Amino acid sequence: MNSRTCYITFMVLCALLSFCFISVQTIYAGDDIKIDESTNHDFFELQTTVMEVHQKDNYLIAGEKVIQLLDFRTGRKRFITMLRNTDGEKILLKTFARGQKIFIRGFKLSDGTIKARGIYQLPETVVTSEDLRKLSFVVTVPVWEPILVK
Repeated sequence: MNSRTCYITFMVLCALLSFCFISVQTIYAGDDIKIDESTNHDFFELQTTVMEVHQKDNYLIAGEKVIQLLDFRTGRKRFITMLRNTDGEKILLKTFARGQKIFIRGFKLSDGTIKARGIYQLPETVVTSEDLRKLSFVVTVPVWEPILVK
């Protein structure tokens, strides 16, 4: 091969590799959607019981409602639903079990889809709304920290 053909082949391979890396990063980072409080969302808080957990499809059914977990990005920041145990530590969706008490903070989109900003396990001692208000994550909304996407 001559040097011109090698150069063109090299440039095509570089472009192809760049495209592949960017595509994988975009898929991994989740959907690029915009969510802010100025748009028409119905924000809500719900204390309920887990009915089903669908870890593979990233949602759960609680209080006879399908609650979808968030996974979206804005620029280089990726936001996912905060899943926390009773001590406020991060947990996975598979940690939640049927019959478990939970507290959900989220919003409803105009198409009726319910998205969860945060899902918290509740201790068995929470029976009344007064018991619920004693928990720190109920009184103050925790900061939603994004994951930086490189």
